[in-house]
Amino acid sequence: MSGVPKELDETAYVDGYSFWRFFVRIFIPTIAAGIGVVMFFTFMFSWVELLLAKTLTAVDAKPIAATMTRTASTSGYELGLLAAAGTLTIIPGAFVIYFVRHHIAKGFALGRV
Repeated sequence: MSGVPKELDETAYVDGYSFWRFFVRIFIPTIAAGIGVVMFFTFMFSWVELLLAKTLTAVDAKPIAATMTRTASTSGYELGLLAAAGTLTIIPGAFVIYFVRHHIAKGFALGRV
């Protein structure tokens, strides 16, 4: 989104567009390709990883995402286990993203990652 020129916003304002009209009619179509790519990669990384983890790994070597799907029993879901597994899944990724966020944004803006 930072790659969209500021002049586009200013020109729309001069032409009489309100913020929401500019946002819906000009800005969203301008970044539509980027939104589509992000949606595609998000779906592929999350779904394929879980599918491959459930089908191709051994019983004792499953990742947390595959283990979380096995917490249902006849007495219901084990919510404590789900909460702990969810926390353990989110924390490492959050640390990585926090420390490399500027480099990732720069790479996306330059067209290479």
